[in-house]
Amino acid sequence: MPWSPDNEGLTQLCLTLQHAVSTNSDERQQALDALETFKLEPQFANYLCYILLHLEEMDQLRGTAGILLKNCILGGNIVDLGYVKSEIVRGLCLNNKFIVKITGIVIAALYSTYYRQHREDPQGLITLAQLIELARDNNEGSLKALSKMMEDGAQFFQLQWSNNQVPIGELVSLFLTLMVEGKTPVVRSESINCLNNIIPLQCQELSVNLDTLLTNIFSLASSESSYLVKQQICQCLTLNLEFRPDKLMTHLQGIIQFMGHLIVNTDRNDSEEEKVALGACEFILALVSNTNVPDHLIQPYVQELVPLLLTNMVYSQEEIVVMEASNGDDADSEDKDEDIKPVSAKIQKKNDDDNDEDSDDDENFDHEWNLRKCAASVLDILTGIFPKEVIETALPLLREHLTSDSWYIREATTLSLGAMAEGGMKYFDGQLPALIPFLVEQLKSPWFPVRRMTCWTLSRFSIWILDDRTEFLMPVLNPIMETLLDKKKGVQEAAITAIATFIENSDPDIVGTVLYEPLLDRFDECFRFYQKKNLIILYDAVSRLSEKCDLDEQAITKLLPHLLNKWSALDDNDKELWPLLECLSYVSTSLGPRFAPMAMEVYNRAWNILCRCVDLEAKSQVDPTIVVPEKDFIITSLDLIDGLVQGLGYDSKALLFPNHDTNMFSVILQCLQDHSHEVRQSAYALLGDIAYYYERQLFTSDFSKRMVETIGNELIQNGENHEAVSTVNNAIWCLGLMAHKIDLGPCIIEISRIVLDLFCSTQLVLPTSIMENLCITIARLAHFHPEIFTQPPFAGETQWHKWCSIASELTDPEEKTVSYTGFIKIMNLMDFNAQGMPSDKTWELFFRGLQQDVDISIISEDLYALAMRLPDPWQQLLMNSGMF
Repeated sequence: MPWSPDNEGLTQLCLTLQHAVSTNSDERQQALDALETFKLEPQFANYLCYILLHLEEMDQLRGTAGILLKNCILGGNIVDLGYVKSEIVRGLCLNNKFIVKITGIVIAALYSTYYRQHREDPQGLITLAQLIELARDNNEGSLKALSKMMEDGAQFFQLQWSNNQVPIGELVSLFLTLMVEGKTPVVRSESINCLNNIIPLQCQELSVNLDTLLTNIFSLASSESSYLVKQQICQCLTLNLEFRPDKLMTHLQGIIQFMGHLIVNTDRNDSEEEKVALGACEFILALVSNTNVPDHLIQPYVQELVPLLLTNMVYSQEEIVVMEASNGDDADSEDKDEDIKPVSAKIQKKNDDDNDEDSDDDENFDHEWNLRKCAASVLDILTGIFPKEVIETALPLLREHLTSDSWYIREATTLSLGAMAEGGMKYFDGQLPALIPFLVEQLKSPWFPVRRMTCWTLSRFSIWILDDRTEFLMPVLNPIMETLLDKKKGVQEAAITAIATFIENSDPDIVGTVLYEPLLDRFDECFRFYQKKNLIILYDAVSRLSEKCDLDEQAITKLLPHLLNKWSALDDNDKELWPLLECLSYVSTSLGPRFAPMAMEVYNRAWNILCRCVDLEAKSQVDPTIVVPEKDFIITSLDLIDGLVQGLGYDSKALLFPNHDTNMFSVILQCLQDHSHEVRQSAYALLGDIAYYYERQLFTSDFSKRMVETIGNELIQNGENHEAVSTVNNAIWCLGLMAHKIDLGPCIIEISRIVLDLFCSTQLVLPTSIMENLCITIARLAHFHPEIFTQPPFAGETQWHKWCSIASELTDPEEKTVSYTGFIKIMNLMDFNAQGMPSDKTWELFFRGLQQDVDISIISEDLYALAMRLPDPWQQLLMNSGMF
């Protein structure tokens, strides 16, 4: 029997839905409460579907019902979907675009949740067949629904559905046909979009038809006028460039001409046309970024691309009008919370050399991805590949614009110079002595976009200035420091970001001498002047200063009061605490014992925040209604406590472990179980510093056993996870410090096996930093138990050579000394008759590393014992080296 609603129930639900969107808050809340009761009814979804499909001339009510139906399907708490599954496609055939759109959204929700889990339900293929049939008749609603389904999960259509059918083949065939034969731009563009979501799957059904797809794309490229279709053409070619670049190389000239045509013939004031141009520019960005495309294939187009990119780095006329209208001062106006980008903890953790540099500095000139920013990115990468060609092509064009009467031409020229700075530095060399003073003069421009962009561009030349061109340093930095107090907040942001970049790129001795006092004075003024948004960047600049040099009494006078006042004013739940906690961790480390008077107050608050967050996290595991604070509260609290440990050394023990209370270990262990890599990363950093600075008696056998087991699990689960490199690095580093401080006893055999599984593997390609940490930690584990490493897999030429190769390149004297100490202990226990003697190449690496940054006095006795076991000529070489 076909389902039909009860009229009374239908009327009641309609009335409730109308009240749910009422402007009266009380009425609205009562309706929402009533809907919660309705949701318990088994037929609730069917009622909503009926309202969506049948209540004509009540579009708002139908739309509300449809969105509620979609949300219920996504929530997965519906009892009966029978009517919805059998009837929902009818909504695509209605003469009402709004209801057709809502229907498509509901259908997509069905496939992304219910049918994904119930592919055996025959109705899934029945509805799919109906969608395909409608699509063949050029039904736009059906194509949009299919497009959303492909976006949500194209891979699921590669699997078997009811009756062992696999839908992907029929879908690919449909989309290939409709992309050229579709009667409307919507049908053609959505068909290409569907294929674009299938391309990354690299499925056989599309691979065998790839030539057909490209033939269709090239045909459309020469004839299509719709911006919707052009956008999808660009996306399709970009995806094919990523997954099958070989298919495009013979057509590269035509494709680049097509993309250039789209960019040149764009009305920058038409948002839809600019989207097409952006898609074309993104193809060029993907082309120059693709390491699988040989440089020689791109080189012929450099002279054609550079002028195109430069032209599109000028603001559109509409943007120019907006900026000219907003050129007034705004430094005194309060920041709105919605204008502040989300901040997050970004402390650089221990022994992590593999993280990419933070690229935010390079993005100062635009916060929103657009054609202008994409063109600048292409120019940046292109200059890195072909610096000579790009500079020679661009400079003649830029010279005539440097002194343009139009501020937006000068601004775009400045942006262009900044984009080319890194890759073209040596080809700029002869121009920069004249160019730098010109750029500095632009900081006085009456137009804020010029001043803002100039700050960024000057920071891009900071490496050139700091590399034997220090005569330019203060003439550049002083004007930027003046600009820190600009009356325009956007210029302040660019200036403080530029200062942070200069600090980052400077040697510590320059920061600690030439820059130190001027920066303290300026930062002091900035703290008095800045609003919320720029304070966050100021915190980062102070962090970089603290990292580069030891802060002194001047810093306590000029910086610390601002930080502590802000610290006191912020609530424990305020996200502005994140960058402030991060900043304080650097400051406390740099100040060292000078921070002691403030340490107790700062520690207690960080500890309370940490405990509260960890406690709520634990409780939420059994009570899902508990709102868990964001992870950054835990991360920055751990990092601040770690900063206190690093700054105060052993004197911080009274803060962390008052009266021998070991509750800190319990909290750290909970953090080490967190699913967030960043939380575990910070927890390992703190635990490692505790092991380094405090006495061994603090580590009871129970705690040390649990911690070592946790580290072992970390290495097993994430040892080859590229997303967890920093966490694994800290875990290995922490293990080594613990093993060197305390005898791990029964744990030593299992944890050594796990460490050696990583170090000795021939299957894994691990980052350099992890291999260095493994090398050091093997030596630290050998401090108490060298015998563990006198048997395979470590005992043998291959691993000895690998270890000596890594150890010889270590740069930290303390870590290098402790590494050779442990290795020599192992070698002194080695049965060379059974395991063989290391090769001459290995001994050569061993001695080369031993002669630099190793404190021989610490290891002289063990080294002498090893010398007595060496064959000539290595024994004579060692005895005559002057080490004894």
